[in-house]
Amino acid sequence: MSLEHPLIQAAFDAAAKQYEQHAVLQKESLSRLLERLDDDHQLQPGQILDLGCGTGWAVPELLERYPQAQIIAADFAPSMIAQVPAGPQVEGRVTDAHAIDVHAQSCDLVFSNLMLQWCDETTVLQEIKRALKPGGFLHLTTMGEHTLHELKTAWAQIDDQPHVNQFVPAAQIADLTLQQGFTEVIADSEFITMTYANVVDLMRDLKNIGAHNVDHQRPRGLTSPKVIKQLTEHFAEFRTADGLYPATYELVYLRARKPGEDKGLPVKIKS
Repeated sequence: MSLEHPLIQAAFDAAAKQYEQHAVLQKESLSRLLERLDDDHQLQPGQILDLGCGTGWAVPELLERYPQAQIIAADFAPSMIAQVPAGPQVEGRVTDAHAIDVHAQSCDLVFSNLMLQWCDETTVLQEIKRALKPGGFLHLTTMGEHTLHELKTAWAQIDDQPHVNQFVPAAQIADLTLQQGFTEVIADSEFITMTYANVVDLMRDLKNIGAHNVDHQRPRGLTSPKVIKQLTEHFAEFRTADGLYPATYELVYLRARKPGEDKGLPVKIKS
């Protein structure tokens, strides 16, 4: 996927004020990722990097679980960082995930909720490995290849341009993580479906959380009423029994460990 990263930064910066109001999926994903932390009994982090922290939703939850931890809440959108909850154990930091502003081997846990899909995955995984201490852990969520398949299918019947972002399969994420030298790699996914009264509401919701199409080959300009009508017609096959328009997201979980004194285990990909 070829993304315009300055546009992504600008989109999330602009979305900061209404982000919490509209980011229902992000909240649900965060809740499920935190459950994964609760099940990982090897975790005893002293220094946590919350990478792509947004407005800092995870910070109170992480401190509740690890009350002695220090947290770097990092995001590349300054207006997001401005809303991170303040505290003596929390430092908000504006930084790019492709060149993370942290010391090498300084973090016990890198935690990241729905950020990786907006990045060059290989570069970010390299940076995460650099930031982690030997034996440190990575827990993240990202979007899988089947995300927004209804919207993709509807657009495909109108033209062949990339109207919806393309995301990497879970197995490929696991392979990339292994290639960077991580061990104990586990990747699995599940589906979450949200519903909308109409297609316009769906597309508006994506824009309000900064998640609209940012492929450099995307069409430019506003979508005309004629095209919206066509899109609605082609979306009809997916409508629910009560007439709503679904948007399905494939939520991919990745858990990995940087090699340390303990020998790692082989990759495990759940179906």
